[in-house]
Amino acid sequence: MPASLKAGRALWWLSLLGVAAIVATVLVLLRIERRVIREHRSLVLKGSVRYAEQCAELLRGGVLLARLRALVARHPQLTSLLEIADEVGAELGDIEEAGAGAHDFHVLVVDERLQRVWPPAREDDADLLACARHILEGDERVYVLPHGCAATGETPSCLCFTSPIQKGGQLVGGLVIHRQLAPVADHFTALDSKMTWVLIVSQSVLLVALGAIACSARRDIASAERQRAKAERLAALGNLAAGVAHEIRNPLNTIALTCRYLERLIVKGTDDAALRTEANTNFEIVAGELARLTRTLDDFVLLAKPTAMDLRPCDLGSVLDHTLALFAREFEQANVRLERRGSGPLPVRGDTDRLSQVIGNILRNALQAMRDGGTLTITSQEADGTASVAFADTGPGIAAAHLPHIFEPYFTTKRAGLGLGLALSLRTMEAHGGTLSVRNRPEGGVLVTMTLPLQPPTRETDHAG
Repeated sequence: MPASLKAGRALWWLSLLGVAAIVATVLVLLRIERRVIREHRSLVLKGSVRYAEQCAELLRGGVLLARLRALVARHPQLTSLLEIADEVGAELGDIEEAGAGAHDFHVLVVDERLQRVWPPAREDDADLLACARHILEGDERVYVLPHGCAATGETPSCLCFTSPIQKGGQLVGGLVIHRQLAPVADHFTALDSKMTWVLIVSQSVLLVALGAIACSARRDIASAERQRAKAERLAALGNLAAGVAHEIRNPLNTIALTCRYLERLIVKGTDDAALRTEANTNFEIVAGELARLTRTLDDFVLLAKPTAMDLRPCDLGSVLDHTLALFAREFEQANVRLERRGSGPLPVRGDTDRLSQVIGNILRNALQAMRDGGTLTITSQEADGTASVAFADTGPGIAAAHLPHIFEPYFTTKRAGLGLGLALSLRTMEAHGGTLSVRNRPEGGVLVTMTLPLQPPTRETDHAG
């Protein structure tokens, strides 16, 4: 099994384990958090109920009940509180004003048949009338509403006190008091919601980060595998190229020497000037083609087994000017106008011959793209610690399907050529620690940009002897 496949599977399983650990952590923390909140809420509610009941105990000996009993005592023959309804209203008339405030209370006085005696009917008396039935049970009762709130987890909202009023052992009516309790803010619900969201968001961020790391690692593994495969192919190609080049270069040299020898024989052996001129022309063609084959062979070997670079401090701007001067005649013949932008030195560390070859390849491609003429704009500048040179032509551009493959060896859309120019240029720029990029311009044409790290100027210090 390839190493990349093993690494990919291991990464996949680690990612699954990481996701499972995150989910388990979230579930455990949520369960613990909700259990703690539930227990605290229960304690708070029980405390609220106890507080309400303690407040109710104070009502047993309150002023209201004492005043009502004193009024009953002043009527020896009383059989029902309904008989003294007017006196009850006069005696307890100030209750309405006393009940104002955040913890107000409502009072209801009923007769022995639970009919209202005082005060007049109000909209919120339904609960008081419902509680009045406890008077018939014969004992004072204190409880909170809603019933069983401590068990259900509800917050008590009202304290209820019921007390029967008797005269000579006979029930003549009763008193019902509702005291509103201060509302208890349910902080635990808000806390539960906040903690839940904090856990979900934090673990989601962790999950996304884990996924991003896993995806990045998979891409890096895949890229490393592609680079390894490419290196292996190039190594094999290099071995093949070295052998083929050795077998081809020697016959090429022999052919070149033989042609030169034949040229000299023909020139010496004839007095016909026209024949000598024709022989020279044809032998120059043969020599040129032999030189072209030799350069192609050298490029083939260089791509497979690149030689070491002679990196020295140099000026990229000067290299550019020198190469442009070599192509000046070709620009003129192709009717291509050159626009140069940017001036000043661009100090870099590089191999001037190789950099000149890269620039030459770019210029040659631009000339071939603008067969009917055009403009080539060259912009050189310093930015962010790098020296960059951009070549923008006005040609037809590169087909979108071809862009991803332009740096691949032997990929070409030209009838003549091996497709080694850009591949060698990219290899050269990477060996210099730089970059080479190619993209289509929105307004048409191609933009090729080469960048190199700037070389800080050296400081020469004179030492006194």
